[in-house]
Amino acid sequence: MTEIRSDWDKAPIWFKWALHEIGIREEPENRGPHIREYIKIAHAGSEGDPWCAIFVNAALEASGVKGTKSASSQSFRHDENFVTLKGPSLGAIAVFWRGSIASGLGHVGLYRGENKTHVYVLGGNEGDMVQIEPLSKHRSSFGLIGYWWPKAIALPRIGVVPIRSGQPLGSQEKVT
Repeated sequence: MTEIRSDWDKAPIWFKWALHEIGIREEPENRGPHIREYIKIAHAGSEGDPWCAIFVNAALEASGVKGTKSASSQSFRHDENFVTLKGPSLGAIAVFWRGSIASGLGHVGLYRGENKTHVYVLGGNEGDMVQIEPLSKHRSSFGLIGYWWPKAIALPRIGVVPIRSGQPLGSQEKVT
């Protein structure tokens, strides 16, 4: 697979929107004013729901792109407005399974890059906040399913964005 350096100028608008949210924290049990705002923007979920898909939907909707209007991390896999990509691309919607691939449970975030064992996603409900977090590509109870893209947006260039050891990933990348 081709390696692509991350180019923030070419990042999709929803990824840029999400970068501005890095550091936002929930109140206990998936609640609080920021979560309520994400729910409102996303037209999805309720306070108290796991909010990873709510956050991705909020990023899309705030950027004028139709989301799934679902609080399910798996909703992007089945929504007719999203297409499966053959590989990663900066800002692609990365969907993960949890428990078993058929469980319907998982996590979702926006692809930031990867190394040999982990995919780094920018997302919500990661350590109870918005951040860039490394998630295992595969282990016994969790793994990457694939990447999705809004059908209404031109398909991106597919390619791995390499993450190297010691590279800053968190608030240092926050766009101001």
